[in-house]
Amino acid sequence: MMMIHTVNFYYDPHAAKEILMKMSELATTVTGVSAQLTKVQAEVLTRLNDLENALIDVEIPEEAAAAIEALRTQAQALDDIVPDVVVEPTPEPVVEPVVEPVVE
Repeated sequence: MMMIHTVNFYYDPHAAKEILMKMSELATTVTGVSAQLTKVQAEVLTRLNDLENALIDVEIPEEAAAAIEALRTQAQALDDIVPDVVVEPTPEPVVEPVVEPVVE
């Protein structure tokens, strides 16, 4: 016995417009979160560097030095979540020399 299944699709222009609007909102949201993360990364790394520079000539307990290193490791782990974009250099086009015929 053979069974045939059919699937009916209904196109709703209003729903399609709503989906497109939500996609637009998504792009805006992602851009905003990305900008916020970039700002936070810069702030955290600046504060860590300031702290390390302030403690250069100060003897601190081993636990404090380990805590600072742990903070730096955590900051790097956050940075590594999204790999940095590496811009590949565009190769220069190769121009073949034109050999002109010799007329005698």
